[in-house]
Amino acid sequence: MLKRGMIKVAMKEVVGSYFQCVRSRTVALFGYPYPALISYFIASRSFFQGTSFAVFKLVISLSLMALGIYWLNDLFDLNDDLKNLELGNPIQASRPFGSGEISETRLKMFISVNFISSLIVAYFINLTVFGLHVAFIILGILYSTEPVRLKKRFLQKQTTITMALLLSVLMGAYTAGGVNTPILYMLILQFLMGMGLAPLMDVRDMRGDIVMGVKSLPAVFGPKMAMRLYFATLVVMLGAGLVGYSMVGFNIAMPLLVVMIVGAWIYVSLPLLRKLDDPILYGEFIEKRAIPFLVLIQLTPLIGVINLPF
Repeated sequence: MLKRGMIKVAMKEVVGSYFQCVRSRTVALFGYPYPALISYFIASRSFFQGTSFAVFKLVISLSLMALGIYWLNDLFDLNDDLKNLELGNPIQASRPFGSGEISETRLKMFISVNFISSLIVAYFINLTVFGLHVAFIILGILYSTEPVRLKKRFLQKQTTITMALLLSVLMGAYTAGGVNTPILYMLILQFLMGMGLAPLMDVRDMRGDIVMGVKSLPAVFGPKMAMRLYFATLVVMLGAGLVGYSMVGFNIAMPLLVVMIVGAWIYVSLPLLRKLDDPILYGEFIEKRAIPFLVLIQLTPLIGVINLPF
């Protein structure tokens, strides 16, 4: 009985530490499963009616994989995160592994379990999704690990994030059966977000990137250039919404929503221009402002394919 009780306590502690790691990286549950889910409904046009079990497998596989990739990044970024802490950006080092709450052995175990489980689930969707899933994991490994470590190479950080977003959209589409014209618009939208909006996070991490040799856009060209690209991308997204309405065949609600969302997004982003070197400000903005707008803008193509009664 004593041994069984000790095993139960140990298992409870392991499960607790696992979900502690999950809470530290909840962004992974949004960043890639969410656009995949949106693209699934766009491609299937089911709108939650007659939804197959495959969509649940899609979300589970992508969530497990994304968490594994983020934890892998935490594993190899420990020294960088501690350096960021010294430079006044405590966000990365406050995660369970960086703060010493989770051991390296346990984190490696969590990563392995997530990768293997995600591949098994993806295999039971279909072989195309499984192949895209394998490509995603390889990309995530190359992003974080030496000697390649794409995140430290000039423009490769944004390119890798963009490719991961595109793979997510394709996984959602092929879970539903294939790519249609609105999915092409969704791919363009994800490309713009990956290449133009990701540097916002790089401005937050710029001090540490410079010290650690990460050649992000703001580290090479300065935060002003990154912010110009950020605002230019928002304007291009606005134009893409109007073009999508005229050429793809979205309903009238779609361009109206794009104008309102992007207009508000630009307005709330203006204070960032006054403090280009404040990592805490940028971290709070990403969490409280940028992510809600990202959620909303990705909904617009799904709303755009709905047959309105007027």
